Amino acid sequence: MNTTTVFDRTQPPKPGSIAQIGFPKFITTALPSGTPIYLVENHGQPLVSISIYFQGGSSSDTISTQGLASLSAELLTKGTANRTATEIAEQIDFVGGSLGASASWDSTTISTAVLSRYLTTAIELLADVALNPLFAQEEVDRIRTQRLASIKHAKSDAGYLADVQVSKSIYQSHPYSHEAAGTESTIASFQSEALQTHYARINSPSNAFFVVAGDVTESEIVRLLSNAFSSWKGIAKAPLTNEMPTLPSKPQVKLIGRPQSVQSALRVGHLAITRSHPDYVQCYVLNMLLGGYFNSRINQNLREKNGFTYGARSYFDARKQTGAFIASTEVRTEVTAAAIREIIVEIDRIRTEAVSPEELSMVKQYIIGSFPLSIETPQQIASRVAAIVLYGLGNGYYDTFRDTVAATTSDDLLRAAQEHLHPKVLSIAVSGDAKALESELGIFGDLEVVPIW
Repeated sequence: MNTTTVFDRTQPPKPGSIAQIGFPKFITTALPSGTPIYLVENHGQPLVSISIYFQGGSSSDTISTQGLASLSAELLTKGTANRTATEIAEQIDFVGGSLGASASWDSTTISTAVLSRYLTTAIELLADVALNPLFAQEEVDRIRTQRLASIKHAKSDAGYLADVQVSKSIYQSHPYSHEAAGTESTIASFQSEALQTHYARINSPSNAFFVVAGDVTESEIVRLLSNAFSSWKGIAKAPLTNEMPTLPSKPQVKLIGRPQSVQSALRVGHLAITRSHPDYVQCYVLNMLLGGYFNSRINQNLREKNGFTYGARSYFDARKQTGAFIASTEVRTEVTAAAIREIIVEIDRIRTEAVSPEELSMVKQYIIGSFPLSIETPQQIASRVAAIVLYGLGNGYYDTFRDTVAATTSDDLLRAAQEHLHPKVLSIAVSGDAKALESELGIFGDLEVVPIW
């Protein structure tokens, strides 16, 4: 006799056990010069990605050289002593690969990805770009024109204006407060020599490491990179010492005026933890619950309950030297003050009320279940390995990441919230109609109306 199982469809299914999906193992080796190579072998597909990471990025810019690191990185693939920019692009395109360079706040990266049978070609181009960049003045002028147009366009974006202003408020005189892409005045001033000098400061075998992932063996990659980088020399300059910012004594509000704007861009935040802080995983779980995914409290409050916005989020932007916590959204002008008030309500609530077992279970299952999707490709794996090295996380960091998330308790989150969320000293940046908003926003802190710089 057949029996039918009856399911209660009014209740969500219970989560199953955590699948045993470990972070891929990686090998640590080195060039004869001593430059480390971190290799993740993956022979499932005939693809290889290689990245050179230099310690030092936009945080090395001064207030008068904002944008220098990112512009210098962009110029690396725009011509060498051996190849023009067009030849570099044509040769990597011919083998179906990619080659690019960029600067983040804490590092400068040159990366290539290619089918494994064309690995030799990709490494030749990678080495040429890394060792022989020309920084030709005509290329500098061309990229400068593009960058200036991009900066002018960004000033019409309310979200960009709010992002820049909240960073200035949170990071104060630290370089993290700068505009990484540069300002119109700094970009206009750069000549080839300045870009060459900056790159020479970081371009050294002792200031770099390689991350390789994909269809290649240890012996092969060491041989190919050793041959291509045999002439690599240079001594990196000591990094600049920066004065670290501190939490302010009271909240502050910066209002960037955009006359007759029907919408406001809001950024609410404060100084927070570094990427290597021992509480990072607890703060990651805390923020996911507060504003990190669709079911988060801030999004549910502002979007679902109040209808203020299509979406709202928060995040810990944890960097090498320090970091920030920021909540972010765009709302109608007439509900700007109400939206800020509700964000502060949610920050206060998560600091004072223990998270329920049901809500904590839901957010932990979301993080644990989505983690394998973030390590599917060689490039994704390589970026995680790079984070381990850049921030000194320890080689087993991602091996235990999901277990650490699973072990996080409501008490852990309450402690983390009380230690790392500071609603009484918030920096608030609003980009919107100053005439309509100025009288309402002063209740949140000392108000300053700032121009679009």
